[in-house]
Amino acid sequence: MRRKRTNSRLFYQFLLSHVLIFAIPFIILSGVVYYNAVVRFKSEIEASNVYKLNQVKNTFDLLARGLDNTASRISIDSELTPFVVKSGKYKEIEVVDELGKYKANNTIVDEVALYFHGDERLYTSSGINSFDTFAKRVYGFSDLDGIRLDEEMSRLQIPEIRRTQTTVSGSSQKQNVLMYMFPIPRNSQSPYGTVSFFIRESMLTELVGPILGDFYGSVYILDSKDNILASRSRENDLTEQAAKQLLVSKTQDGIHDAKLGDEHYSLMQAKSNLTGWSYVIVMPTDQFLGRVLEMRTFVLLICAAVVAFGILIAVLLSTRQYRPIRNIADYVRTLQVWTHGNDDSLHNELDLIRDSVQATRDLMKRIDEQRPIVREQFFVRLILGSIKDEEETTAFLSRENLALPGENCFVTVIPMDGSEYISTQNREELLRLLSEISMTDAVGYGVELIPDQSIAILISTGCNESCLRQVQEEIADEIARLFEHCCGFRPTVGMGSPVSGLIHVNRSYIEATAAMEQSGRIRKGEIVYFADMSEWQEGSEWYPIEEQIRLVQSMKQGNDTAAKTALANIMHDLEGKEVSLFYFRCMSFDLINTFLRTMNEMKLGIPQEYRSHLAEFTTLKQLDAGMTGLIDLICDYVQANKESKNTAMGTEIFQYIEQHYQEYDLSLEKIADHFQMSISYFSRYMKDQTGYTFTEYVTHLRMEEVKRLLKNSDLTIKDIVASVGYSDVSNFMRKFKNTEGITLGQYRKLYS
Repeated sequence: MRRKRTNSRLFYQFLLSHVLIFAIPFIILSGVVYYNAVVRFKSEIEASNVYKLNQVKNTFDLLARGLDNTASRISIDSELTPFVVKSGKYKEIEVVDELGKYKANNTIVDEVALYFHGDERLYTSSGINSFDTFAKRVYGFSDLDGIRLDEEMSRLQIPEIRRTQTTVSGSSQKQNVLMYMFPIPRNSQSPYGTVSFFIRESMLTELVGPILGDFYGSVYILDSKDNILASRSRENDLTEQAAKQLLVSKTQDGIHDAKLGDEHYSLMQAKSNLTGWSYVIVMPTDQFLGRVLEMRTFVLLICAAVVAFGILIAVLLSTRQYRPIRNIADYVRTLQVWTHGNDDSLHNELDLIRDSVQATRDLMKRIDEQRPIVREQFFVRLILGSIKDEEETTAFLSRENLALPGENCFVTVIPMDGSEYISTQNREELLRLLSEISMTDAVGYGVELIPDQSIAILISTGCNESCLRQVQEEIADEIARLFEHCCGFRPTVGMGSPVSGLIHVNRSYIEATAAMEQSGRIRKGEIVYFADMSEWQEGSEWYPIEEQIRLVQSMKQGNDTAAKTALANIMHDLEGKEVSLFYFRCMSFDLINTFLRTMNEMKLGIPQEYRSHLAEFTTLKQLDAGMTGLIDLICDYVQANKESKNTAMGTEIFQYIEQHYQEYDLSLEKIADHFQMSISYFSRYMKDQTGYTFTEYVTHLRMEEVKRLLKNSDLTIKDIVASVGYSDVSNFMRKFKNTEGITLGQYRKLYS
């Protein structure tokens, strides 16, 4: 049943990344928009309200200045001096008329009263009354009688305003009246009277309404002592007592926030420098910032819509990007499920991709480690003639980034037959130097051929035929110099003839090995060119000696293809010879003798059926058929003998390891030196034959011996570990526990 797909952590990481990509600029943009649409709008509203409140203040300052001017004019009016007023009844009537004129000039004034110190009467625009009559009957003050009114006017030294409560005539309704008193003459330290202006509170509050516009809240006018002079409320349940609690802590001009109980209020205050009065508007914060809140709500709704749209886009983008990764992960999961079982980590794409990347890195590391080996094996197969496909050769060179300077190639061979001892260190250094040789017009790649006990160097050059011999000489000298530098003596170098194309390089290798076999004719340490061997032939009537050498060498190497090619060339040459029958049979028997000599060197007998073909042939075709059969026989024998030698060498190597694995100094270098082979070749050989590395194989032998001794001996653990070649007991104990899962002591108790 198909596993139900669920969004993994990777999907949510994609989603989070897209949300963040959207959120960061959105937050910045929203902040800018919010600041411009809400914060600045709030500032504009606050500035507008403060401006209106200042208009209220300026209006009342203008009214107060007008009343002050009126009081000043009354104080200097010649008709209203104490002497004139008290000069007779007629003058008293004129005083009333004169005060009426002053009242008419001030629309907000309900009454104008003039009082002279020591007088028991009060002159007003409506008549002359005693203090008691004016207080009780004219205005009906509920909190002020005639005596107190007389006292306040008599002791007045500076302008003063106070609020008092009156009863509306003909009803029980109460209303507030402001009594604004000025001493006269103005700015005198010894006033002789008082001018009082009586203003109904409603007149002042009605002036405030049109200025502030439509609002819900309360308006308060405070005197210099913060006493409420006038107030007006609209759809606000705030009492004056509660308002005093809010106003008492706010003495600075501007806009303030205050809290009374659970309600939040905004206070706007402006104080007059002229009168000392304060003008305060108290509004519920929601009403004060109503339009701001509406704008904020609108902006938030827009932001919420944008956020929802952004999240939708983020989900779509995340799904689109996550889907191909999930498909790849599902495919990899199907490939890896057999190694992980039902491991939950397979459901996590991050872990799966991380493991896959790590596995790829490990694989690439192993490939890089094996790359020199693969390259070496390629050149070995190429030199030995195992590669016949030119496309395979071209593809490998391209994949390994190996650039060859030209089509002309040849092989140089150096014998490593053990006639001269070469230490492992020197051998490794020599192989490193010969693994890649670069010169001006040529490049060479050297490989070790253990079965043939030699080092072969494949040379590629871009030179034409006229300078090939010079390049061969330079290459041979350079190889000999490197060899002498590493090993201390100059080697004999066999040089094959140049061929065109890498797939034909086996022919040059055969020629180089053939040249090495003819090195007995020259001094040790010299260079033997296969091309020079044809000069040893004394006459042209005989078949080509170089083809004979190629034939013999091909058979010794077990290369039936090259051997048959050389035989075909010889037969073709014999067919074209115009010589006597006797001379022809001599050449034929010499060729037969070449086969017999080669088989004799190999200690290989001639089957009876081939003897008749060789002894009783009458045509070249019969001779060719018999020799072709011998080539197959010889090459099969050589290949079988090589396998036998490999098996024998393997047996010898493993016997040596089993005899010496208990030695402390047993190492890869020691065994490679003993068998005169390179460390890299020996390492590959061990891995191919056992599946273990050398270290793993030796450790396995030592582990098995330790187990045997733990079971069958009374030796101490330290002595047992030391007896198998370990000096570091604690290190071996850790290895043993990691391998077996129990300690050495536990193993002895369990199995002894």
